[in-house]
Amino acid sequence: MMHRRTALALLTGTLGSCALPSLAATGVRPGFDPADPKQLALAFRKLAYSMDDKVSFWWMKGTRYGVVGSVATPFWEMYVGAWFTTRNLPDGNYEVRITGANFYTAPGDDALLKRFANPYTGRTVEVPYTRPKATNTVYDLKGGNPFGSGSMPGMKTTVATDIGPAWVQGDELMIRGDLVLHAEPSDPAKRTFTVNDWSTYVGSLAAVLDPAQPNPPCAQMFTDVLDFPAWLQMGDQPGTYVSRCYGRKVPRYQDMPAVWRRHFEAVLPDLAADPGALVRFG
Repeated sequence: MMHRRTALALLTGTLGSCALPSLAATGVRPGFDPADPKQLALAFRKLAYSMDDKVSFWWMKGTRYGVVGSVATPFWEMYVGAWFTTRNLPDGNYEVRITGANFYTAPGDDALLKRFANPYTGRTVEVPYTRPKATNTVYDLKGGNPFGSGSMPGMKTTVATDIGPAWVQGDELMIRGDLVLHAEPSDPAKRTFTVNDWSTYVGSLAAVLDPAQPNPPCAQMFTDVLDFPAWLQMGDQPGTYVSRCYGRKVPRYQDMPAVWRRHFEAVLPDLAADPGALVRFG
């Protein structure tokens, strides 16, 4: 994701949102060839994002753990929300404008978690809920870099992404989309920071091949493995910060889970009035 790659010349030209060609009509061969990077990138776009400019939403529900050695300790339940629009670019790539808001609850509860009693350090810390900001990411055959061209202050940052592999079972199409960030501090006394985001998108192959469905339904399995964030005040505590989540892409705000919408409307009522305003291209 961090470095620029070749332009995404999907199919035989740019990807128009009004007259969408099907993968089967590309002349490569009927059906879907997961070894073809152009077909793979287009299928990824249709499942993870969309081929049109309508506002779409993703939700995920999961659990965040602290893991030391092989022992996982549940920290909180995660209610993850994101929403986005896409647009075609003249060079054949596409751009995604996306934002999101995540809310946490204690295991077995659905009340917003505001303070977290850290079982490793014994400290109680405030849980930060930052105001969402939209980011624009350009995607090509190998994915896109949501972190942009900048790096973390005082750190040498590298990012790598990949799309695939993909495989088909019956009518189900599964595609992986991975991101790895590694930040190395210029001060050797400070700690490195590494993020591994692993997603698997699952949708209907028939829907992906259908030009009349620019934004087919999709499910997602997500796992991340990363270092503890600074706000947890872990110090030199060894271990990793791990989540496991499941979610779906939905076409409307009203289709987002009720718990997520309740917290979103309580914490960010002005944004809840029109979530799409943050991600629509001007």
